[in-house]
Amino acid sequence: MTKNYLEIPEELYNKLSDYAENDQLSIRLENQQILLENPKINHTNKQNLALHYFIVPSLASGIIALLIFLSTNHPQIAFTGSRHLSVASLSIILSTLFGFFGFIWTYLRKSCDLSKSKFKIFRETLTLSVAYTSISFAVQIIFWYIIGKTFSGVTFDPFTAGFLVLVFVGIIFYFLISAALSITLPNLILLLFTTFIGGILVSMATNNQKDWWQHNFSFLGTGEATQHWQFNITLIFSALILLTITDFLFAEFSKSSLYNYKFKIIRIFYILIAFLIAFVGIFPAQSWTMPIHNNSAFGLVAVVLIMIIFLKWLVPTISKEFLALSWTALIALILSAVAFMGIHYLSLTVFEIIAFAIAFTWLVMFINSLRGIIQEGNEWQVKLLQN
Repeated sequence: MTKNYLEIPEELYNKLSDYAENDQLSIRLENQQILLENPKINHTNKQNLALHYFIVPSLASGIIALLIFLSTNHPQIAFTGSRHLSVASLSIILSTLFGFFGFIWTYLRKSCDLSKSKFKIFRETLTLSVAYTSISFAVQIIFWYIIGKTFSGVTFDPFTAGFLVLVFVGIIFYFLISAALSITLPNLILLLFTTFIGGILVSMATNNQKDWWQHNFSFLGTGEATQHWQFNITLIFSALILLTITDFLFAEFSKSSLYNYKFKIIRIFYILIAFLIAFVGIFPAQSWTMPIHNNSAFGLVAVVLIMIIFLKWLVPTISKEFLALSWTALIALILSAVAFMGIHYLSLTVFEIIAFAIAFTWLVMFINSLRGIIQEGNEWQVKLLQN
């Protein structure tokens, strides 16, 4: 019988032994990648996902919906609409409630690093659960709006309506618990972009009739704006997500031999930036909060400029391409400031949008660059042997 071997470095062997179950690992091919996993943990996750975390809440939502529909004494239940309880309204309500608490439960059970402090665990869990639940809520609103236009006037008996609620809640719940089980740094970056850009665009759209762009970008968060809370909450939650990304990134970095005091400085910079973003939302550009708002906004850009200037010293192994891109961003920020304050070519609104877009994009790209450095430090050469 021919035996095949995989020759690996001792450092890699020591790392793999921490994941092995009785010196056994499962190996599988996925998306042109080879994945080594603990077979017991992988099997347990699938069982829990299928049984405990998915079926029970879906059945509970169906039963609750059926009881509510029967209690209304309506022989037919509307698919959508607001005259009385409908499949759409109960699906949104129950999926949001079950999804929120289901995400928290799943994340705490499966995706939480127990080495973190209780405060960080609480902050991460609450931030991610609210963010993902809010996204699912927004998607449902859009979905049911389209369904309402497509199937206007459609009704069902209470039992069919209850079953449909079960199905729709199950779909949303599956999405949320799947997200909770697969929290990764790329997913968090995508969540940050979705939360920030989506919230800002909604704020812009709801204030279109007030010509917000004739004032300044910060007008969206003032009391004069329509539903100004959307803009401010977007900034606050974006800051919390950025803190969570920072925790994930540097928790992974701290296990690498590359981790040193310079990366601790970068971590402090990111924490400071997150607080400055939050302050922009907490303190709107009005009355006594104006100085704090302005200083936080300018401080955010200033910190990014400092990071770019000292980038080569902070991360000597940074790629030449990203270094060139960073200096391009620095020059663009300086030119936009001169165009606004020097020659008054740009309006305040345009300057704020340009500066914030450049700073935000660079911060996210820098996270990806740091993540690439971590991955390079976790690569080993192996050799296939046959006996």
